[in-house]
Amino acid sequence: MGSLSWHLAWRYIRRHPERRTVALAAVVSVSGVALGVAALIVVMSVLDGLERFISGSVTTAEAPLEIVSASGDPIQAGDSLLAVMESAPGIASVSPYIEGEAIVRLPSRDLETACRIRGIDPVRGISFAGIDSNLVYGEPVLVSDEGFPSAITGLYLAEDLYHPLGDTLIFFPPEAFFTSRGFAVGRAVLAGAVETGLPVNDKALAYVPLELAARMFLPRGGVSGIAVDLEEGVTPEAACGVLEPFVPEGARLRTWKEKNPSLAASMQLERMGSFAAILLITLVATFNITGTIARSVVERRRDISILKAMGATGRLVLSVFLWEGALVGLVGVGAGLLLGLTGCWLIGSTGILTLPDVYSFHERIPVSVIPLNIAAVCAASLLLSLASAALPAIKAASLDPLKGLRG
Repeated sequence: MGSLSWHLAWRYIRRHPERRTVALAAVVSVSGVALGVAALIVVMSVLDGLERFISGSVTTAEAPLEIVSASGDPIQAGDSLLAVMESAPGIASVSPYIEGEAIVRLPSRDLETACRIRGIDPVRGISFAGIDSNLVYGEPVLVSDEGFPSAITGLYLAEDLYHPLGDTLIFFPPEAFFTSRGFAVGRAVLAGAVETGLPVNDKALAYVPLELAARMFLPRGGVSGIAVDLEEGVTPEAACGVLEPFVPEGARLRTWKEKNPSLAASMQLERMGSFAAILLITLVATFNITGTIARSVVERRRDISILKAMGATGRLVLSVFLWEGALVGLVGVGAGLLLGLTGCWLIGSTGILTLPDVYSFHERIPVSVIPLNIAAVCAASLLLSLASAALPAIKAASLDPLKGLRG
């Protein structure tokens, strides 16, 4: 019965019962499913690529996971605690940092602007923060050969200061203007500039040695937080459970999404809105399958009646039209998969679409094709095709053969 129902369904979907030509309704249904699947694949891949690109840009300047103070007081992080954290499963490395706002001044040109200081370890912090891999010009060093502190700023901050490579910058923390309790003015030589991937960071960020940041912001000891780098494939949420027992008293774990809630929420909202819009298009296409098969049932009432008169059961008739819906879905999903993957390749590899000029470091729109998402789109489209075929198939199975033969 299975081979007969499949054979009849394939014949019905290929040929019009009277004109002996390809059924236009079937072509329209297949095209609708294909376009819906292709659109979903392209949109989801672009959104996945943008999310990965933005998260990578954010975590270049800010680690994917941080241990920060819950009360605002400095965190006491000894070498033994850092070593224990680093040995935990899924943790690649940890690095303490000190962060604060300051005014940076370039005396040689009488220029000044606001910046965000991030003090890191002069040795391990260079690689941890991705300074060596994102350096635009200069040297990835935070201490000169003579032992003098160096600074590495964001590219746009360096442009505001006219790229004074090798010149001295003076950093004024806010406390230095209002108190005399040991908060120092910092001095460092500009050693280079980095491009992290987000203009908001490149406009304000300045890396300095951890010791210099401590003199400016935390002269009594402690650090602002501990940045945690994760091994490949480990999510910040999974790492939280591993590090929870080692978090110092008065501190808490914070992911990059918690630190940037507006950015994370906008990314999620964009994904949901785009997915809902394209899903509606796919639903419209699958509803078209209902109309196509319902029309096929009406056009083939005589065939159905003859089959029943010859002893065919309602189950056989039901399976014929379910197979017809499945075939429309399979052909449409196959064509949509090919179109979608081709579209992803065109967008991600050929430069047919480009990002605005402010993202000069990444001209092409990032695309990330995730097999699990592609499989989910294809499976959902097939299920919708079957569901759309169910109602007219049930109607065909219950058709009275006498009424069908009478026309």
